[in-house]
Amino acid sequence: METVVLIAPITALEFFLEDYLLKGEGPILTVFSLQSRTRASASIDVLQHYRIHGVRPKYKHKQPQQNHEAEKEEGGSSATEPDLYDLAVFGGKGVRLVRLITQLHGGEPVRLEAHGPLIELRDWILDLCWLTQDGRALLGVALAHNSVLLLDPHEGIPLARCGCLDGCLLYSALLLVDQSWNNSVLVGGTVFNQLVLWRPNRRAEEAEVVGEEGGDPERKAPVERRLLGHGGVIFSICYLRAKGWLASASDDRSVRVWGVGALGGPGPTCGDPDPACLMVLYGHQARVFSVHLSPGKVYSAGEDGCCLVWDWSRGGGGKVAQTLKGHRAGGIRALAVSQGREEDGARARWVATGGADGGVRLWRVEETKVEEEDDDDEEEEKEEEVGMAATAALTDLKFSGRGTPKGVCVVEDGTANWARSKILACTDQGAVYQGCCAAAGQWDLLWQGDRAYQSYCVMEVLTITVKGTTQRKAHLCAVGNLSGGIHVFDMSRPQCGLSLRGGDGKIHSLVWVEGHAPHAGYLLASGSHGLVHRWRVEARPDGDSGSVLIAEPRPPFALPPCAKRWLTSAVRLRKGPPGALWVCGDRRGSLLLFQESSRPRGGVGVDEEREDPDSLITSSAGRQTNADAENEKETNCCDEEGKEWSDGGGKKPAGKGDPPLQPLSCLFGVHGKQGVTSVCEHRGLLYSAGRDGCVRVFRVRPATPQWVLPGDRRPSAGEIMEPDGGPQLEVLRVQRACKGMEWLERVLILAPPEHSTAEPLGDEEEEEEEEKEEEGGGVEKEGWRHKQAAETKAEQEYTGRGKKGWHDGRECRFVIAGFQAVNFVVWDPVRQERLLTVPCGGGHRSWILWPPCKSLWPGYGALVFIKHGAVVATQPPREASTSAGVAGKTGACGLREGVHGKGIGCVCRLGRVGGTGDGSQTTQGMGSDEGHWEVLVTGGEDTSLTVLAVQPSSGTVQVLSVITDHISNIRTLVAVMDPAGARPGKHSLSALLVSAGGRAQMQCYRLLIGWDEKRQEPYCQVIQVASHRLDEQWEKRRNRHKTVKADPETRYMSIAVVNSDTATAVVALACSDGAIRLFSISEVKGQFDLLWESFYHQRCVLSVAPCCLADAIGNRYRLLLSAATDGRIALWDFTPTSLLAGNLNSKSNTSAPPGPCLTFPAHQSGVNSLAVWQERTEDGCLVTVASGGDDGQLTLSVVQVRYPEVQTDGGRVLSQEHHRNHQLLLSQADLTLLSQSRVSLAHSAPVTALSLLCPGFLVSTSPDQRVHLWRVCSTGLRPTGALYSHVADAAGLAAWGGERGPGEGGEGWVKADPGCESRGLGLGGWVVVCGQGLQLLHVRTSSP
Repeated sequence: METVVLIAPITALEFFLEDYLLKGEGPILTVFSLQSRTRASASIDVLQHYRIHGVRPKYKHKQPQQNHEAEKEEGGSSATEPDLYDLAVFGGKGVRLVRLITQLHGGEPVRLEAHGPLIELRDWILDLCWLTQDGRALLGVALAHNSVLLLDPHEGIPLARCGCLDGCLLYSALLLVDQSWNNSVLVGGTVFNQLVLWRPNRRAEEAEVVGEEGGDPERKAPVERRLLGHGGVIFSICYLRAKGWLASASDDRSVRVWGVGALGGPGPTCGDPDPACLMVLYGHQARVFSVHLSPGKVYSAGEDGCCLVWDWSRGGGGKVAQTLKGHRAGGIRALAVSQGREEDGARARWVATGGADGGVRLWRVEETKVEEEDDDDEEEEKEEEVGMAATAALTDLKFSGRGTPKGVCVVEDGTANWARSKILACTDQGAVYQGCCAAAGQWDLLWQGDRAYQSYCVMEVLTITVKGTTQRKAHLCAVGNLSGGIHVFDMSRPQCGLSLRGGDGKIHSLVWVEGHAPHAGYLLASGSHGLVHRWRVEARPDGDSGSVLIAEPRPPFALPPCAKRWLTSAVRLRKGPPGALWVCGDRRGSLLLFQESSRPRGGVGVDEEREDPDSLITSSAGRQTNADAENEKETNCCDEEGKEWSDGGGKKPAGKGDPPLQPLSCLFGVHGKQGVTSVCEHRGLLYSAGRDGCVRVFRVRPATPQWVLPGDRRPSAGEIMEPDGGPQLEVLRVQRACKGMEWLERVLILAPPEHSTAEPLGDEEEEEEEEKEEEGGGVEKEGWRHKQAAETKAEQEYTGRGKKGWHDGRECRFVIAGFQAVNFVVWDPVRQERLLTVPCGGGHRSWILWPPCKSLWPGYGALVFIKHGAVVATQPPREASTSAGVAGKTGACGLREGVHGKGIGCVCRLGRVGGTGDGSQTTQGMGSDEGHWEVLVTGGEDTSLTVLAVQPSSGTVQVLSVITDHISNIRTLVAVMDPAGARPGKHSLSALLVSAGGRAQMQCYRLLIGWDEKRQEPYCQVIQVASHRLDEQWEKRRNRHKTVKADPETRYMSIAVVNSDTATAVVALACSDGAIRLFSISEVKGQFDLLWESFYHQRCVLSVAPCCLADAIGNRYRLLLSAATDGRIALWDFTPTSLLAGNLNSKSNTSAPPGPCLTFPAHQSGVNSLAVWQERTEDGCLVTVASGGDDGQLTLSVVQVRYPEVQTDGGRVLSQEHHRNHQLLLSQADLTLLSQSRVSLAHSAPVTALSLLCPGFLVSTSPDQRVHLWRVCSTGLRPTGALYSHVADAAGLAAWGGERGPGEGGEGWVKADPGCESRGLGLGGWVVVCGQGLQLLHVRTSSP
């Protein structure tokens, strides 16, 4: 067995030459190249079964040019040859040398090579450092029992050892060596919350020389300094030689900075004789694991997942200057800070953090250089200015116009330049002012309305292109008032505008929607009586630089009757032959679908780009007059009741003569009573946000074609097919934001990581992609081509995207913008982190996010909002991006995404996609396609489900989706694969996933895994099917007064699929309240139904497993095995019942079995895992049950099954189909325990997971961090192999067989039976173990 992929807590990080980052994860050392593009360059397994806790480069403080000369003197490489660097990697009791080779030829950026064997010591290694003695490179090693060792790393021989008189245990240590071993100083953090400083070679003659006769092991060095003050153990120590300062991080959540003087240099003393504590820094919410010192900052990281940057200058006063947070729950385990480079008078440093979630984050932090002056007052003043600049977050733009600003908008100018961006503010005096982001206090009056616009007005802006041009832009501003008046003007010519009418009542809201043509936009005005008035507005050239606005009215929308009847958001979908589709959200929380009619009206369709000259409204110069107001009344689209639809002359121009459009589909109140805040569309899917704290991903489901023929026969050529009903809105899944974030405002679509500024595919590119997909889709029968064409046409008409529910179902990465208490927050639901936090005061205010993102969000931004009558803005990050890219407020970059912040409790494999093969094996295939991806689903203690794609050939792990619907930890998973749901002829998977865990909660999802041909990687679409809790089921029972309410603390311990042959899948669950429950899952109805439950075990049921048997004539027998904490296994026979059909109300449903048909003891305590397989015999079959328990034992039980006598009808055998047709039930099978065999000490800890790799081979794991491979033989279980796993607290396991991979030669699995090789299961396999991390193993064995 060998490790292919490992995701574990990051325990070591170290920068090298400002161009490389070294990472220790388990025993694996990885180097990241930071030169051009951040990515993992090379990896090597170094420490075998030890975790890496530190990496010490030999030439850490030298430049590569200086190293060339040193290497020449040592006979190394020249300037034209690759550079060689030695790394000392240590962890646990092991240390090993690794050679880092850079500047390679042939395109390989960097390489790692083991440069010696693993050296194992007798004590734990806490720190080491390089030193030179007698021309040799040696290592000074600090050990856990307060001793030091001088080690020759090339020979692996200890040269000298010295201990301390205070022989206590150390939690951390720092060994300081300046020039020679004789001047070394050890700083140790003891278990007694103290820092001890002592010199190992205070008197060289007192040191013990290993191997010399007469050496006195009792002679030890005394402690010279003792630093007191911490209230907990000390986890990390850092020393800044330039200042003589020492920093320590402790379990008491504090960081202390000490003035200790010079350490590790020549002199008779160990630093200052009276060291003092200079500063105590409190800011972390949990234990502090790491600390680092620089001349101007203190960096600390801890269990709360935060990296705090402290300003320790006099002006800073030890305050937090910056908070770097990007890891999920579990904390930061490793911290590294680079030496930095001078950039524009400041030193820019890399800061890297490694989390317990296995993620690595990188930041670029600047430290302003403060000149050291003798005048303390001048230095204090400079440092105070630096500290103030670091804490400044908000800027008052000093609004100077008349009145109080009520609304703000940012004008989109096409450039992401904050200094040149324009801001519009409308006041309670009916005026619109224009200001500049970079010039606070400079506000110019742009437009002044009359009295109708005073005290109340709403404003929105839109940027379009002047028709017939490509560079000229028109910035349109629309303002509405209380009496139904709307004024639209171009900011370049505010004196020329359009005067429109939106009824006689209040204009509740204005919404601009971009048209598909760049020179046009749609204005929607929500007026009284639930009517949404619409105009198509475009800008046409007027002279050399001017433009004239043209507005064409369109039929209004009618919102459903309710109390809060006005529009809040809208999006226009791609138009088709039936007409354009509009998806709108209202204040009542409903999502509405409207369709514009394509019926010709005088030869012109409603949604066509032509216009009726009689219906056009053209902008004119000058301020609005009373005559203009009269004209507005005359051109009103309807009266208050909405019944009259004509102008003053009785003529019915386009858009005015039609009645209001009614919604085709309505999801009433889907976002609660607080309303929908935004709706957007991206690549065929729609995303809505509301004030219920949820984002809903939904789509427009097209009309289903049906035949206009008698019966359901195939159509012949020329026959017509008509759709049955209109398009409908269909919610795919719901994504909640973080806790306390209920007021959501917007969904921000993120750009792909490789192309941060990439735009969505254009129409031509999408058509080409769809044509390619059609070519690989296989050849269908000629008679069904009409149906396929009709379905495809229906999809394209209503969504403009896709292919039969697949291409339009690709969900993108997005973040959520909203309000949490008094803060504006941008939340990433995948990384579970806040990207931006602004203390704005809450959600009841006007705000806008810069830059205005119509398609993709660049990952950074500034917030402009109104607070206490002032226009306030946050400062955006620097516009110049670094090599790490710009993402978020701090310029963070994820070198590797984390998976779960806490433990992973269960894992499930869906299948494989991709690869370089012909695609014939995709869903369940075990082919050896190079570059294929394994798709896994994990559930963790952080209440989230994660869909992962793992590429074994490269070790790449990609997070496809994160689902956060559970309210407690997830303990078990099961997937029902659907080969019919996979995309024909493509690398795709379709699975019904059921997850269960704490609070007796179950969730069911449909997972669609597709393959992106352009990017050559998988993607995932999640569709939420159903959810269930026992409390909800109890409330629906009619006889609930006769039963006991389920314990809210009930947990689902295990889940298994009992039957998936019917339309409704049936699953069995082991419950902590002592029950076994059967549930049916209906994907059509979207619900769980409780079919049966039994409290036979009377104690916590830990595991369940199904077993399906078939006799010689095809009759099937359904068995269920259950095991509890008493160590007994029960077998239930559900064959005589129709429960497994999933029909709760079936009249033929007989009573469920009152008890198991067979029980037998297997363990002395709880049974945690079961694995079942069967083997046919002449008169029945043998069912083998492998079980693992809390006693660390593996038990193999063989049950003999004898089928009942076959019923006959005059000598004719009655098949199972005949039984079903005549509603006859099969009788129970006869079960007998035949034999049992045990492996008493299979593991030194409870066996937590057991899985069948292939017939004849079992895999087991335990918290003892061992993965054992067992061969099933006639006498029981025989150990075949074992591997030390680097996943602590192993809780789950999944295994599957596979064919022999490339390069394996003649080696393969031992064949368990003659059919293994033909099934592709006897030659190799894969095992994934989960716990505090995830490890993918490739298993091989040789023939005996």
